[in-house]
Amino acid sequence: MYSKIILTLDGSDVSRQAIPHALTLAKQTGAALILLQVTDSESQILMQTASASMEPIGAGQITAQLAQETVAAQRTEAQANLEAVKAELAAGGVTNVTTMIRSGHPGDEIVDVANETKADMVVIATHGRGGISRAILGSVADHVVRNTPLASVLLVRAQDAED
Repeated sequence: MYSKIILTLDGSDVSRQAIPHALTLAKQTGAALILLQVTDSESQILMQTASASMEPIGAGQITAQLAQETVAAQRTEAQANLEAVKAELAAGGVTNVTTMIRSGHPGDEIVDVANETKADMVVIATHGRGGISRAILGSVADHVVRNTPLASVLLVRAQDAED
């Protein structure tokens, strides 16, 4: 039924809640797992800190070099996270696992990887926000569901610590 499953992660406790679901699916179907984490791009970091007036660098703004260093640090942290999850999956009996780090908008990158790898399933944890919260914050899960035509998408509703 499934031969390639993408498990999206971001290093948070919320994203980790999708791990048992992907593990179960991979064990039941024999599918390969692709662990995907998306980090910020240099341009995203620069845009988030740029002044609307494009004045010389001031408080709250960073240089291109600092943006590069930030991206490198995020990639290092992401690789460590993915390797830890890979070891956890191996302990659970799933060893056909690869890791992938992409930079950019998470929704776009997840959709691109799903299409490029011809994945059958994308597993993603979600806060399940609705209404104004989703409109303001956006929803990576919603973007993936709406823009991934070739793969099924399993949304795992994350539980808060107090639930």
